[in-house]
Amino acid sequence: MEKFEFYDRFKELQDMKNVVAGEKRIEDMIESKESCLGHRKVGDRNYHIFYLSPSEFAVYYHGGGTDAMYTSESLGDVLNYTNTLEE
Repeated sequence: MEKFEFYDRFKELQDMKNVVAGEKRIEDMIESKESCLGHRKVGDRNYHIFYLSPSEFAVYYHGGGTDAMYTSESLGDVLNYTNTLEE
């Protein structure tokens, strides 16, 4: 199963460690207060991670459900959650 895929303009985030909401590394990359960083396909669902500047990262799936409700100040936490979702 594929892992989370960052959009091109956020690719450098995939190699960064300990990225936290509000810090300069992420704030310098974004252009708006709500930025979609990329996606991961799990079965027929497509999950996205949004950065909600400057407070948190959030998993979003437009179909709803409890698996679409996860937020954290840590990008690593949200990536781990997204990458462990199963069909």
